[in-house]
Amino acid sequence: MKITLGKERVIVRGIKPEEKAWGPYQFPRPYHLGDRIMVSVHVEDDNLKTYGDTCRWFESWDNGKSWKERDSSVAKTCGLKLPNGDRLYLPPISGTKLEGYSLTDVLFNTPDYDYTKQAVGKQLPLPDGYQTWPGGFMMYAFKAERLPEELAKKEWIGYRIPAGETEPVMERISLDWPYLTHIVYKDTDGTLTLKGHFPRGNLKLGPDNALWVTAFSGEGHLNPKNGQYSPYYSAELFRSDDNGHTFTQWAHMEYPADGDEYPYKSGGFSDSDIEFMPDGSIVWFMRSVWGPTMGCEWSPMYMSRSEDGGKTWSKPKPFAPTGILPRLCKLSCGAILLCYARPGMFIQGTLDGVEWTEPVVAMTPEDRSHLLNEPVEVPTFHQWAGACNNPELIPIEDNKALFVYSDSYYPDEDGTRRKTILCRPVTVEL
Repeated sequence: MKITLGKERVIVRGIKPEEKAWGPYQFPRPYHLGDRIMVSVHVEDDNLKTYGDTCRWFESWDNGKSWKERDSSVAKTCGLKLPNGDRLYLPPISGTKLEGYSLTDVLFNTPDYDYTKQAVGKQLPLPDGYQTWPGGFMMYAFKAERLPEELAKKEWIGYRIPAGETEPVMERISLDWPYLTHIVYKDTDGTLTLKGHFPRGNLKLGPDNALWVTAFSGEGHLNPKNGQYSPYYSAELFRSDDNGHTFTQWAHMEYPADGDEYPYKSGGFSDSDIEFMPDGSIVWFMRSVWGPTMGCEWSPMYMSRSEDGGKTWSKPKPFAPTGILPRLCKLSCGAILLCYARPGMFIQGTLDGVEWTEPVVAMTPEDRSHLLNEPVEVPTFHQWAGACNNPELIPIEDNKALFVYSDSYYPDEDGTRRKTILCRPVTVEL
């Protein structure tokens, strides 16, 4: 298999990297609607309070060669076409400020504390676990059932366009997630925010005509094997056999794979993606790095495989030395592509999920800070990388995909480096 990258095309140019290194003009998300491609671009800060803030949206009718901005109302129409003719979109959701709620100080924890204790009114119980993040932020983890009813919901928000109609309707999608853990974030000023709850993965239609989507736990979670708090993320896989009205937790991937010991630094298994192979197996790729908990922004990407429809999985093994936001894309010619990143960006291909091509380097993993408009002597990591490194892949033709990514150092017409969202066609020759 030969993989070739085509010409770069600009979707939108944003601010200079010196204005804001992280957050605005990053995290592009593409959607193929059959006759056109839509891409959302995050233009706010990157934190749990802004996940669902309004993005800028861009449209292409020629497979990414040219782009035109659209009103953000188009977002709710960008869902996956379902077997029954509906179209379903699962949006990112911002955190909710908790007015009038208070935490129980962890100093009240004693050896006989009952961790089944629930909230009384707006007084939250002791958390199942908590973390201190850089900057003094606190992340408190609660098993959903222990929170007040209005905060304990097990649901995602979706927008559905019923078959034969044109207007999206908001829907509360029920989740069967026994150990769902909600996160309450405490800012340095004491403000409490309930983290928004949504799947990070892309909806996929499986060969069984069921809907599948990946998600991950909060900042710390309860391990279903023993009910105990783990400081890591866990990767989750969900399946729906009723066209997305309800989703059931289909698989849980604890970090490390045996769920018992935590022998080395990691953020746990967070961003992940699956794809269905021709022999009926499923591959699952998982990110294991999370900067605030590790102090670095790179660690191995893991791969696991299921031979029984996702019910059981092989022990995850490192696949590549890095792997932010792995994304898999199946082409109708039979090729399956994988992209991942940070630092650098890479694309690999397979026909069976076992044998993979060597990585095609879409962006160098070497120091790129010399490309800054105002070069620095000692770069931070994000100045080194020069991109958010959260790329995406979607199919556009029988043997072509569209690679959508960011580059913080892409020059405008005057040569000024700007945070830019770009795309490139990826062609496969078998």
